[in-house]
Amino acid sequence: MTQPENSKPKRRLNTKGKIVAGLSLCFFIAGFIFLIHTLFYAKQPSETYTFELGDDISEDAADYIDAGILARHLAIADFSLVDKTRPGKYPMCVVYFGKVFSYDIIIRDTKVPEITLKEGPFYFLPGTRLQPSDFIESVKDADKLLNISFDEQLIEAGALSCREMKEYTARIMVEDSSGNTSIAVTDYLVDDAPVIRGTRDFYISSGSEPDLLEFISAYDSLDGDLTDSIEIEFDTEEFPEKGEVGITYTVTDSCGFTTTDKGTAYFDSADAIQEMICARQISRSEYNIVGAYNPYDTGLFEEGDMADTLDGVMHSLVHIQIFKDDGSSTIGSGFIAEITDDAIYVITNKHVVGNYKEACVTFMGRECVPHATVAGVADEYDIAVIKIPKMYLPAEFDSVLYTVHIDMTYWEELDDEPIELAIEVVDDAGNIEHIRYGSLVKKLQTFPFFEPFIETEMALTLRAGDSGSAVFDPEGRLIAMAFAYSVAPERDWAVPLNEIVDAYKEITGRELYTY
Repeated sequence: MTQPENSKPKRRLNTKGKIVAGLSLCFFIAGFIFLIHTLFYAKQPSETYTFELGDDISEDAADYIDAGILARHLAIADFSLVDKTRPGKYPMCVVYFGKVFSYDIIIRDTKVPEITLKEGPFYFLPGTRLQPSDFIESVKDADKLLNISFDEQLIEAGALSCREMKEYTARIMVEDSSGNTSIAVTDYLVDDAPVIRGTRDFYISSGSEPDLLEFISAYDSLDGDLTDSIEIEFDTEEFPEKGEVGITYTVTDSCGFTTTDKGTAYFDSADAIQEMICARQISRSEYNIVGAYNPYDTGLFEEGDMADTLDGVMHSLVHIQIFKDDGSSTIGSGFIAEITDDAIYVITNKHVVGNYKEACVTFMGRECVPHATVAGVADEYDIAVIKIPKMYLPAEFDSVLYTVHIDMTYWEELDDEPIELAIEVVDDAGNIEHIRYGSLVKKLQTFPFFEPFIETEMALTLRAGDSGSAVFDPEGRLIAMAFAYSVAPERDWAVPLNEIVDAYKEITGRELYTY
């Protein structure tokens, strides 16, 4: 049969084509499988991961599995049992499509703590209980559980207490929970705070320009004298004529320790302040007195027991000894009439000092003071003045010595009423040797023995050694100065007060302050 002209023969795959097609299909399937594996495969490369405490620990699951591109995003890491702040071994897992990969996360601490000390030098007061924090500015360490203590292990509390003033060395140990240890060493000094002395209240006469630091001093065991470093402040800009002003004293030593003290300055007229001294309302043993006429005055005592009055005036009395050329000596008594900035003036009898120009004076409660000179003697009455420069006296003398109280107004009005009188005599050891009690016979009496013929007569039973003794009334006023006695008849004599005051001016050119 003949085939039509327009018909086409059927195409058939030959063997070669079949092979190509089969291979293509295989490559496609393999590529698909590889793609799926590349996207979703996951395996565990290690079961243990180790980190340094404080380092950044990733919680990304991809950092703990060998995984495909998509698997890295589908896996979930569980760090709920891992404490990143503490060294240790912790379990961790990565979950991926129900499959669990288990790991051990090891956090270790191999770094020692870094200690930063505060900027020194370090100074502390005696008895201060020191803690490591007194020296340490900061500690840098990933472990927050640190044990900070003094390496000396002096006491269980981990503190130091140093009472002796000297230089010490502190060893501060910082240990973390893994046993890593650092030690810092530093020196420190134990010193006391400076001491301000003399900060008593003031009484100041109006119009005075006092140096309120004149009576104040400061001392530190390390720096020594800090008086020049004292700063003073007032609670007012101007001093009043009458009133009070608060004072603040401050001093700082080289260790930075500061001491502050306070006081008050009371302002009034010189007359008013002197009257307060006279009435014993104030005294220089309690206050710093500036501008008074005589801040050393013993003042008046309440009339009563004469023994109490004598206790009050005893520091105005002295014992006098004159050493003669032949090696012998004479003794007598005296009393302090005036105390100036540079000297102490003592009044005694002319016959006590004789023709000698030097004397040894013993103050009440004190040892004998040499270098006393006879300033002069009176032309008429039995009166002499001895001058003791303060430069030869210990500094503390100025705070314990007083002058007798001279009340000329009272003496001039005094009649011949037999008022009670007494003397007390200081021995060469500075103690009270004896006291004699008596009374006034006559303020101005005719003296029958030798010139001058007018003296004060008393009934006191005077004896040798009483010459130059101050004669007091019950309120502590100076009435006269004992100088002579007779036995038959028994009569006792004293230099009148007005003659004592006049003779003092004649000898020294100075006027005694009298009321």
